[in-house]
Amino acid sequence: MRAYYESHKEKIQAQQREAYKRRVAKRANPWLLDTRVDYKTPTREDFQAIPKERELTYAQKYYAANREKIREQQQAKRKKDKVNAKQREYYAANREKILEQQRENRHRRKREEKMAKTFWGRVKLKLEKLFK
Repeated sequence: MRAYYESHKEKIQAQQREAYKRRVAKRANPWLLDTRVDYKTPTREDFQAIPKERELTYAQKYYAANREKIREQQQAKRKKDKVNAKQREYYAANREKILEQQRENRHRRKREEKMAKTFWGRVKLKLEKLFK
């Protein structure tokens, strides 16, 4: 190692001097040392004056890309909500009548299912439909 250092001594010292100069230059702020420059420390207002470039969230990007589709879905939802509200209102007003209709239909379907299992039952159902 000593032989290598002796043979390349000047080159190594030159590299060390350059590295030292780079470190010093990195640490030193020439504005602080230059008396001709009136260096002003930045204040909070200076930083707040810089316009902010705001990052968009994923939801904002998605909405911008799919605005029309989302608006259509929202309109459809509003219409559906109105229809559902009317249906609930009608059901509340006519609950007994609706329950009676459901009982009658359920009874009729069960009767038809039971009668459709026999030949004469099917004949009777067809005749009932004809003469209704």
